[in-house]
Amino acid sequence: MSSPPLDPESVSGSTAGRSTPRGPRAEQIIRAATTLFQEAGYRNVSIEQIGAAVGLTGPAVYRHFPGKHEILVQALLTQVDLLDELVREADEYSETPEAQLWRFLDRLGDLTANHDVSILWRREQRHLRPTQLEQMRGYFTRFSDYIADKVAAARPDLSTDDARLLGFTVLSLYSNTSVIRGSMAPVRVMQIQRAIARSIVDCTPPPVGTGVTAPAPSGRRPAGRHERILDAATDLFAERGFHDVRIDDIARAADISVATFYQQIPGKTEVLRAILIRGLEGMLYLTTHALRDVDPRHALDVLISIHVEQSLGVHGRIIPVFTRDIVYLPDADQETSRSAQREYIAEWVTAIRARAAELTDADAAALTRAFLGVAGDIVQSPELRERPGITEDLTTLANRILLPAGLLSNS
Repeated sequence: MSSPPLDPESVSGSTAGRSTPRGPRAEQIIRAATTLFQEAGYRNVSIEQIGAAVGLTGPAVYRHFPGKHEILVQALLTQVDLLDELVREADEYSETPEAQLWRFLDRLGDLTANHDVSILWRREQRHLRPTQLEQMRGYFTRFSDYIADKVAAARPDLSTDDARLLGFTVLSLYSNTSVIRGSMAPVRVMQIQRAIARSIVDCTPPPVGTGVTAPAPSGRRPAGRHERILDAATDLFAERGFHDVRIDDIARAADISVATFYQQIPGKTEVLRAILIRGLEGMLYLTTHALRDVDPRHALDVLISIHVEQSLGVHGRIIPVFTRDIVYLPDADQETSRSAQREYIAEWVTAIRARAAELTDADAAALTRAFLGVAGDIVQSPELRERPGITEDLTTLANRILLPAGLLSNS
């Protein structure tokens, strides 16, 4: 029994389970705002811009919503409703847990590859109030556990904890679609998603106790004032987001006065720029130096080792800042940061193709971005980060994601 392709516009608030029922005009506003939030970032979009996108004035939007925040909430809840519909369809139209899993993932792949719903979920939910944020994270956990339960049913050899790790990793993969896509056609994005997902589901994490636990933060404070500012700001941006951190917050955390802050750095945007560009260029320097005398077929192992070590260490703080806050830099600084990231990804592309020449540069870049996104999500999860052997877990997953059998000619 089959069902038609799922379109976000076909699920209105009147039929959704959690989003508040509203009229057609309100649904139009939600869809337009979703696009604007995805393209420019929630903080960079005004009520007037949302209204203009649907032919209304700013004040006219307030007839439908109390404010921009309520529009964001409804946009996020609409996405939850879409995933609930995928779960219902998978369980209704497929008989076995494995068939249900792949129906759900194939439909999720279509949704994320063709409608770009993932970036809003990933980047903008931090603007919610604490109770709302907890609720949204609960939804992510529930969908992750849904995948984990299907994986566990299909693979009884896995422990519950390992199935949870794989479930989280698979959902993270699809939530990173907007990062993975590049300029690829949706059909190729879906093929890569499915190949990686199959590789993850078939993965067996190393036995507990055989790997290395993530190192605890050293807690060392830099000696110089400039470096203390950047160190403190990195922690604060990672925890609360760029827009929710004030200059006096950074100064207090760096144990300096606000006046001293301005003697060192002109403003908060310059702090964000320094954190991102230095972080990306630092990773590029490390990898370039480490690869200097390495056989090309061993380069991927070196890259994985360095990235896992740095992600579980000091560099891990920068990952959420880059993912969420780069949109708040001026365009020229965004391009500088993304240029450094492209140079970093180019090293991975070369290393992957040295092991799998049948993959195109675009394929290898998509696989790289998938791994970087998934690794970032895992190291930001306190529960997963504290797994015994998380270093080996990430290394195993890296090889599965970067060289998925479904895309290789010798599979």
